[in-house]
Amino acid sequence: MSDGTKRKEAKREALRRAALELFKIHGFKKVTMNDIAQRAGVSQVTVFNHFGSKDELVRDVMKWFTTDLVEKYIAMTKSDLPFLEKLAAIVVDKTKVISQFEGELVQEVLRDDPQLQAHIDDLYNNKLKPNIIRFFNEGAEQGYINRKYSADSIMFYFEVMRRGFASIPDITERMTKDPDLTNEIVDLMTYGLNG
Repeated sequence: MSDGTKRKEAKREALRRAALELFKIHGFKKVTMNDIAQRAGVSQVTVFNHFGSKDELVRDVMKWFTTDLVEKYIAMTKSDLPFLEKLAAIVVDKTKVISQFEGELVQEVLRDDPQLQAHIDDLYNNKLKPNIIRFFNEGAEQGYINRKYSADSIMFYFEVMRRGFASIPDITERMTKDPDLTNEIVDLMTYGLNG
């Protein structure tokens, strides 16, 4: 990689980080290209030269963010923590992510952008899903998940839970204020109502 290419990629990375910080705090609608330029310490023209439009910038930042998030979750599942602690950490983190971006992440950005949806589907099917199956197999080996459940039924259940968490706007606040609630949710996910 040439020095010019390295500098250009470093600038794009700085712009992504600045945009992501602002999007997390203010949502996507309220943040302007000028806001991002100011946060990154560059001109608005520089932002447009790298991304072309706000829609392209949002798409690029969200692809970068979701790819990083998937890698983070994969690393969490492979950590040395006990299965239930890993599951609780992932549940808490996912609820925090959902609550960021002024609630616009799931409701608008991910739903309304076919390119971003395709990126997320690819991440899910090719990276996350195989690791989720491996993670839940680990839980079964450790006795936390009944072996009678197929990978398909576990994945279906996981998807129902994922969509359910995404639909509750104040979930992070509730789970942060009440850590016992998080533990109970993890217990319900792991043991069901018969516990």
